[in-house]
Amino acid sequence: MWIDKILPDTVGAKGTLREKLLSKCFEAGLSSEQADLLIASVPAPLINAGAFLDKMTNQWRYEYGVPFEIGGTLVWGTHMWLPVEDIYNTLAVIRARLSEEQSAVYLARLNDPERHAATLVEMIPGHRIASSAQAEFEVTGYGEGHRAVDWMVHGRGRKVLLEVKCRTIDFIKQMESETGETEIPPPEHDAALLLRSVDTKFLPADPDVSLQGAFITTHIKQNETKLNAAFAALDPDKVHFVLLGDWLPDVHVIARREIDRDYLYELFRSVPSDRFTFKP
Repeated sequence: MWIDKILPDTVGAKGTLREKLLSKCFEAGLSSEQADLLIASVPAPLINAGAFLDKMTNQWRYEYGVPFEIGGTLVWGTHMWLPVEDIYNTLAVIRARLSEEQSAVYLARLNDPERHAATLVEMIPGHRIASSAQAEFEVTGYGEGHRAVDWMVHGRGRKVLLEVKCRTIDFIKQMESETGETEIPPPEHDAALLLRSVDTKFLPADPDVSLQGAFITTHIKQNETKLNAAFAALDPDKVHFVLLGDWLPDVHVIARREIDRDYLYELFRSVPSDRFTFKP
């Protein structure tokens, strides 16, 4: 595995993704038959990925994906060494919420090393909502030009439409501006890049009927002032909120109405976070 060459001191033990997924299945109380079905759903070469115990976090990770290429230099990171728990949670969402046809298409994308990390995050909203909540993946008829919207969650008295984005361009631009100093300065990228194309996915809607927005994962902290300004510049009739988050239960919510902010924290079983922003 590349981890043995790049960061060998972080490796506490080694295994395979197949083995560690099987262990997660039994920890979750799945039967042998259920575990076998889940493992069988994961295509090769993904299911054959190597895994290792990360001594820094004491969690099992698997190696899959490709490094960033920045200025002709390969940049390695955790987008290639992802927690086994994340892909287990992804597979659980697929099993519970996607149709057979959707599962096949999604797993094919997940099997692509170049798209793996970005594809994985598409299941985060399905994982964060309560198992009893009704939700649909890749729904049509609600987006501009009949394009599919990633998630529709049926909340109390209204639906929530959610587009999921995995943004890396801000990280790449920040690395390109790195000068070799010991301390990297706060990012100076255009916050609008983080929200680009979000308002082109939705039709105008009443937020009391259809609350619309995006769930975005990002590799670096965002300037809160610039982020708020970029959000304010989006079409207010199409985009009512933006969430910055990952697999953990803390998120940063920007909403046009305070009542919607509180609603979203409850719907996605989340708490406010300052991990994703900084104040200039």
